[in-house]
Amino acid sequence: MAPLALILILYVAAVAGAVVGAAAHRHMIFGVGKPIATVLLFAVLGGVPGDLFGYLVVNGIVLSLAADIALLAEGDEALVVGLGLFLVAHLCYGFAFLGAGPGGWLVMPGLGVFGACSAWLVRRQWQGIGPGLRGPVGVHAVSLTVMMACVFSTLAGRGSLELAVVAAVGATLFYFSQALLPWVRLRRSSVWAQPMTLALYWGGQLCLVLAARWDLGGKVVP
Repeated sequence: MAPLALILILYVAAVAGAVVGAAAHRHMIFGVGKPIATVLLFAVLGGVPGDLFGYLVVNGIVLSLAADIALLAEGDEALVVGLGLFLVAHLCYGFAFLGAGPGGWLVMPGLGVFGACSAWLVRRQWQGIGPGLRGPVGVHAVSLTVMMACVFSTLAGRGSLELAVVAAVGATLFYFSQALLPWVRLRRSSVWAQPMTLALYWGGQLCLVLAARWDLGGKVVP
């Protein structure tokens, strides 16, 4: 297995290529770099999952990769497919990290706080998008809220506080990249909007996967 440092260098290079490709409208570079960056998350995780925690994290990466590929296409249909795949990915990550918390009770405050934030974002996003997209955007936001509440519950869990903070930072970055995805995809208000959300997305994914690799929720790497 390649050392983690080398894997991270390759990961950063792939992310940089995809972000630059998006900013410069180099569709070939973007189309190649985007899936490669997400594939490298498997190498960051390392090894074969030996428990439910690791299995759910792997499925979160697989579904994120499928969503990345789906979103390479244009149109509302591709957006709906991508949001649906990310929806299940969010739930996989959320339920994985839920087991690293002290119990289900701590999820409830998180659902309230992040639910309010998601409701505000959805309300803003619904202005200017077609009625057919409002349902997918709303349900996607619900799954994001569940993921955030579950990951933040690890801050009071039985595991390492440092790793819980890494996971919480990752979830926050992932949350905003995903919450802004429909907005960026449909409005394209700034040339830097897509590169910014992509950087948040892969930064968040990296933090979540590193927290899993370093054993926040259970033994992942043999």
